[in-house]
Amino acid sequence: MARWIVGLILVALMAVSAQATDLRIGFKSEVSSADPHVFQAFNRNVWLHVYEPLVAQDKDLKAVPGLAQEWRATDRTTWVFKLRPNVTFHDGSPFTAEDAKASIERAMAMPGARTYKPYLRDIDAVKAIDPLTLQVTTKVPSPTLPDNISLISMLPKVMAQATEQSFAAGQSNIGTGPYKFVEFSHGQRVVLAKNEKYWGNKEPWDKVTFQFIPKDPARASALLSGTVDVIDGVSANLGDILKSNKFDRTGRTSYMLNFIGLDVSRAQSPFVLDDQGKKMTTNPLSNRKVRQALMLSVNRDLIIRNIMKGDATPTAQLVPAGFFGNDPTLTPAPADPAKAKALLAEAGYPNGFRLSLHCPNDRYPNDAKVCEAVGQMFTQIGVKTDVQTLPFAVFTPKAQGSATEEPAFSAWLIGIGAVTGDSLQPLIATLASFDAKAGLGAGNWGRYSNKEVDALILKAAQSMNPAEREQLQRDATRLAAADAATIPLHNLKAVWAYRKGLTVVARADGFTFATGIREEASK
Repeated sequence: MARWIVGLILVALMAVSAQATDLRIGFKSEVSSADPHVFQAFNRNVWLHVYEPLVAQDKDLKAVPGLAQEWRATDRTTWVFKLRPNVTFHDGSPFTAEDAKASIERAMAMPGARTYKPYLRDIDAVKAIDPLTLQVTTKVPSPTLPDNISLISMLPKVMAQATEQSFAAGQSNIGTGPYKFVEFSHGQRVVLAKNEKYWGNKEPWDKVTFQFIPKDPARASALLSGTVDVIDGVSANLGDILKSNKFDRTGRTSYMLNFIGLDVSRAQSPFVLDDQGKKMTTNPLSNRKVRQALMLSVNRDLIIRNIMKGDATPTAQLVPAGFFGNDPTLTPAPADPAKAKALLAEAGYPNGFRLSLHCPNDRYPNDAKVCEAVGQMFTQIGVKTDVQTLPFAVFTPKAQGSATEEPAFSAWLIGIGAVTGDSLQPLIATLASFDAKAGLGAGNWGRYSNKEVDALILKAAQSMNPAEREQLQRDATRLAAADAATIPLHNLKAVWAYRKGLTVVARADGFTFATGIREEASK
């Protein structure tokens, strides 16, 4: 009998030990595609465990060696990457410059809108010089090329023609990363297994499961019940639920900016009426003083304290402190309703006007509530604002317009993230004058246009001198802020909760990496 009991205890201990090598992550978002070259931040978070880029990013989104040990510009339009030796794919084949060439070219040729092509538009040619040397030639000087290359996962060259379907079916999922693909269940989970032959540091987790749990309370419940070990997207509202000595939390300001966009270009804007509710012959949003008035009406601190519950950092620019191009002298002006009303009067609208503010209601934390607050603040200075919220899937195509239709709204809330830790791409996307052929202003739905801002952005985009480039980006940011081209609100905070005994690396992109999660004893 004693031996039987001892046997049961040993089996139980072995089970606990086995479970300790599995990591279960409650993931707020659902992975939409198993193809690593389909652009979606949440997808990239998961697939970076399986596939790696030439240039990696640290927790602050600074470029660090990945599959390339080093890189340098040999002239103004040529970059050379020296690849890491003795790296193999999960199928045992060696990783070479030919694979890197095929991977970049595949990403450049991807069809559809969900691609990395905007980040690769400067590339003219990719050449494998030898098995461990890759040369990338650009059409124009491209100082951010290494940062942009960091977004591209490396695949075996034989996968150049692989389809989304073959990745989803588990037929093409061969990378070099610390984990191997096991399972992708749409709307449910991704399961990964440790790569025992990984070239880098060995992982403690035998199996990693990303369980998709979009609803905040359900994610918190999963952590409370022990179904998962870590959850992301922890809002202040969940913080009280998780106040327990069983759990820890960590967080930081993320790259994700929420801002109010404005239709500044059209002579008449579709959702602007005069103070009597009649159509206007002019567009007040095209008036700089009106935009400045709206900017001064917003009390960011009040929004962050009462709605965000501290889950955001107020801002007046595109990227948070510490990112390349952030201007430390540019801070949010305090709300000043009296000055805002005076500016409206100076602009010729002493009685204000009426405006509809359109917002998503399921994309960002408290997005609908934030819009309601902004609408009330606009109303307090005389711009009577009606807030209309829509599901993000419905909101986005209307807000951005198309080749045949203009953007539908007059004012809206949207988000943008500096995915490379640099303000240049957000500047190009949101503040450069819209030019579809040149790949400029893709997110400039209000069609803001300032020749001085454009000149600074375009010069920065080709400056190979980092100090000069950063100053140019700061100058462009300040000019657009003085114009009130958009109304930056806040950077969202990324927060994680996890069981006691773990440590979690808080990243500026909000990504949850198993490689950044450890048992405390193994620190």
